[in-house]
Amino acid sequence: MTLRKTLLASLAVLALAAAPALAGNGNGGGNGGSHGNGGGNGNGNGGGNGGGNGNSGASHGNSASAPGHNKSTDSASDDSSADTTTTDTTTTAATPNEQNIHAKLGRLNSLQRNINAYMHSKSKKFAAVQAFVTQSAKAKVAQAAAAAAAAQLATDQAALTDLNNQMTALQQANPPATQEQIDALQAQIDAATATLATDTAAADAAEAAAAAAAVGTDDASLTAALTTMSNKPVDADVTAWAKDTLAGKIDQEAAAMGTTTP
Repeated sequence: MTLRKTLLASLAVLALAAAPALAGNGNGGGNGGSHGNGGGNGNGNGGGNGGGNGNSGASHGNSASAPGHNKSTDSASDDSSADTTTTDTTTTAATPNEQNIHAKLGRLNSLQRNINAYMHSKSKKFAAVQAFVTQSAKAKVAQAAAAAAAAQLATDQAALTDLNNQMTALQQANPPATQEQIDALQAQIDAATATLATDTAAADAAEAAAAAAAVGTDDASLTAALTTMSNKPVDADVTAWAKDTLAGKIDQEAAAMGTTTP
């Protein structure tokens, strides 16, 4: 009887020793060992059960990794929440719709027509704008004449400067220049000087004419002309629209007048 107990005890010890190895194959070493004891109490079936429970331990190991996966998912969820809270959800308040410019124009819409349609109109409502367009066209012609006169004056001055430099060089020439050469160059200088004087007077006159022609062509004059024609209040937007609309028509009128000073 004692011998039998001793043999049973030895078998139990062997089963306990074998269980960790089997459980290790199941990747669940710690839990396999515990179930190996359970196997020992099963009277010799502990070894087999230990292996099976080793697999259970492996499953438990996978289960242990699952919470870690959930934790990562939770972290991602937390990051997503953080992103949501930092998203700019502010919306810009819609600005009130500006009144359509054409709704402000009323009768002034007629200014979009061909220039001949209202420049030759007999209607009194067009008179002030007709005068503004005509004066602005004259001012353009005068400005062009003044610019041309100033350009000619610059050309005359450059020519005279060049002749004076030639005279300086001729007087310092070695061998000395003949008197005949000096007299011929001096005649050119005299003519250039006279031309410069004439063109200077012309440029001054052209500049004065341009300044005079510009009177009555400023924004205030345009606003006054529009007010006379319009059947609605004229504000800065309306004046700006009319100025832009009339610019091309004024150019056409100026071209028709020609490029000579009025």
